Amino acid sequence: MEPTIPLDIIYTADEAAERLRLTNRGVIKLGKAYGLCSRVGRDYLFSEQDLLALWEVMREPAKVPKPPTVKAFPSEAQKYESLLKLTAKKKGLGRQQRP
Repeated sequence: MEPTIPLDIIYTADEAAERLRLTNRGVIKLGKAYGLCSRVGRDYLFSEQDLLALWEVMREPAKVPKPPTVKAFPSEAQKYESLLKLTAKKKGLGRQQRP
């Protein structure tokens, strides 16, 4: 039975690391974490499709800009309340009375 999908090129971990500009250990860790490698004994092997999938995994997601926050001006009532709080006498901060 002939395979329907060609196998392409097979890379060792060193060759894959060189192509992706990563360390050997980094490529192996990513490959194992996402199931994108094959193992033969102690050697890890990567297909061309594995490398493309690893590249997609490493891509930075697009960042959506946050809408600007608009603060409303305080109403007259809010200004009045804040002035009352600022001008109110606080208890216990005046002169201490002698017994």
